[in-house]
Amino acid sequence: MTAESTDEPLKRPAGSGRTTEVRLRQSSRGARVAAITTLIVFLLACLLGQLHPSPDVSALDRSLAPLIWAADCLLAVAVVRSLLVGVYLSERHIRVRSWFRTYTIPLDAETRCRPDRWRSWFVTRGTSYRSVQMLFLSWTREGRRTFRSFPATAVRRSRAIAQADVVNAFISATAAGAAPAVRDFARGSEWLRITADSRRRLAERDAERDHRGVRA
Repeated sequence: MTAESTDEPLKRPAGSGRTTEVRLRQSSRGARVAAITTLIVFLLACLLGQLHPSPDVSALDRSLAPLIWAADCLLAVAVVRSLLVGVYLSERHIRVRSWFRTYTIPLDAETRCRPDRWRSWFVTRGTSYRSVQMLFLSWTREGRRTFRSFPATAVRRSRAIAQADVVNAFISATAAGAAPAVRDFARGSEWLRITADSRRRLAERDAERDHRGVRA
């Protein structure tokens, strides 16, 4: 199983009432690569220690072997889960998969997406970074408005802005009853068009800020 293979549509059984989901191109790529690399290093280190133990290992350390094997299994599961992390589009909803939870967000005119500076209490102690950003979504379900940022969607700033533009365009097209092609927005021609326009507008805004000597 490879990271590339998970970008293909997730097929649902006929009659299941569920639709095909396509992962948004480049979504969570930075977070996914960092997590997979770190997890694999820890997993290999644990396996190496288990398969080639030191002759000086104490009886107490040997008694902990089952716990270490359990940790190896958890690391392997986390690696597999990392392959699925990202933002998925479908005809009925937007789905955000992180390492611990999957969020299903209604696809309607009240749903909004924007980039937000990435921060993590575990990694940055709450400090936000302008160069790394994540997606922030707001939506309404059963009359209740929900606002949530998704650290698992962390990518560099330009990609986060472009991804938010793609998601908002997909929401608008669906709300207008246009029945957009999911794959075109997630990975195809619409994605290419919107991201190119987003990069151009971002470059113009940054150039204007630099000209005025103002940093966002």
